[in-house]
Amino acid sequence: MSKLKIEKHLDHTTLTVKLHGIIDEDANFKNINETKASLIVMDFSGISMINSCGIREWINFISQLSVQSKMIYQNCPQIIIEQINMVHGFFRPGSVIESFYAPYFCESCDTESKILLKSEEVKSQEAPQVKCPNCGASPMEFDAIEAQYFNFLKNRN
Repeated sequence: MSKLKIEKHLDHTTLTVKLHGIIDEDANFKNINETKASLIVMDFSGISMINSCGIREWINFISQLSVQSKMIYQNCPQIIIEQINMVHGFFRPGSVIESFYAPYFCESCDTESKILLKSEEVKSQEAPQVKCPNCGASPMEFDAIEAQYFNFLKNRN
């Protein structure tokens, strides 16, 4: 039984796919592969975990997509960004990462937050300044090593 729920919406030549749950050995992307959409928008906001077998399934899935299909990654949680940075083949060449979550820490209220950023907000691999969503303090402290976390942005189009 798959722990991954896939919601699809086809609008002309754009397929929007929302992923929820866990990407593991039971993940089945077959019904996404059957589409002939020229643009595939993958929304990862509902992904809570991915394991090594799930990484394999994801790489197999994207390698079988038509080379004419363009892919946009949206709302990538930290676990997906880490895979993009570490695992060759997890990010499809020619794809675009539109938005992702980044770890921040607020010293004022001692709170960790995952803040949704757009790729274009990150300049020279430096985290943008953000206000704490909990107490409003600014700026929050970026809670990772910027050069490592934003490595995936080096090759953006």
